[in-house]
Amino acid sequence: MRVLVVEDNPLNQEFLKAIMASHGAVCEAVGSAEEALEAFERAHTANEPFDLIFMDIILPNMDGQQALENIRAMEKARPAAPVKVIMTTSLDDNKNMTRAFFQGQAISYLTKPFTVDKVSMELQRFGLIG
Repeated sequence: MRVLVVEDNPLNQEFLKAIMASHGAVCEAVGSAEEALEAFERAHTANEPFDLIFMDIILPNMDGQQALENIRAMEKARPAAPVKVIMTTSLDDNKNMTRAFFQGQAISYLTKPFTVDKVSMELQRFGLIG
């Protein structure tokens, strides 16, 4: 499984990368929405798309919601299945949650702080790990 972690906090990046590495995933981490869009495009160009993206909402410049909506627009030009996205954020409000699910088509919304068990349960729930 190929995973992109979009998180501006290096500790959260390492935390998510460690969880995914324990499940055998290959992870790339970036610290901004702009870097996420570049990584997403680069992966598709190389024919090695990401299977999962962890997307923080609060990012410098462009936020994670906007980045996800841009990713969804980019996907419409491709025949591949949409990437699964788990939003990771400290924002625990209906407005952001609704936008993530309906406009961004996220599969999950995890509020920080979260645990290894919580992340693993979400991965299992969506069949991303056994």
